[in-house]
Amino acid sequence: MVEPKHIASKDNRRIKELKKLQLKKYRKKQGLFLIEGAHLVEEAIRHDQEVHTLIALEDYDYSPYVTEGMEVITVTPGVMKLLSSLETPPGIMAAVSYRKPQPDGRHVLLLDGIQDPGNLGTLLRTADAFGFDRVILSPDTVDPFSDKVLRSAQGSTFHIEITVADALQSVREFDGRVLGTSLDGAAFLEQMELPEGPVMVVLGNEGRGVSEEVLSNVDVKMKIDMPGGSESLNVAIAGGIIMHHFRA
Repeated sequence: MVEPKHIASKDNRRIKELKKLQLKKYRKKQGLFLIEGAHLVEEAIRHDQEVHTLIALEDYDYSPYVTEGMEVITVTPGVMKLLSSLETPPGIMAAVSYRKPQPDGRHVLLLDGIQDPGNLGTLLRTADAFGFDRVILSPDTVDPFSDKVLRSAQGSTFHIEITVADALQSVREFDGRVLGTSLDGAAFLEQMELPEGPVMVVLGNEGRGVSEEVLSNVDVKMKIDMPGGSESLNVAIAGGIIMHHFRA
């Protein structure tokens, strides 16, 4: 095991470097992101993510999480609070590089412009639950490696392949049935038969829905039958209903 380094100063250069990972541009530049709490650290290690740096409170037993060659830093509560995005910081966090799993790609979720981190995290977790092992995000979708998305996904980030790609191109190139959500000219989900081959479900932005350009290229437009008084559903709720219907 690499000898741990103790850091007590918030002005330490290494701490400043790690804190920059709270910003998307530095996450992208470094190819790293921060995860917080024992559960996410355990999930990252279990699913073969590359954990570069383990950061633990000075009195925290981090030994179960250490692997050969891993940088280990112990810090004071003040330094941990600086690095954490939580009101009550955990005892452990890590800087990680994302390694994509190898999915079979028969059940794909495409997200076109999702903006709310909680919605994205919930959709990733739901995709994982129902066997949608590949998720494609349009470039204008919120960063999947931001702290709020990671917490909401609860480790599912490491179970599925997440790719950022042009939505229209992804729809056109998909070798299977593409189903997009729409309120106009759409068939009810409950009346649709399950496709025999690969299927892609397309969900859109919380306000505008799936873009017209993308929607004009799907094979089938679908909507959820809602006999109650509500006119619409939260995109994460709608996504859960649809993915359960077409589950692997």
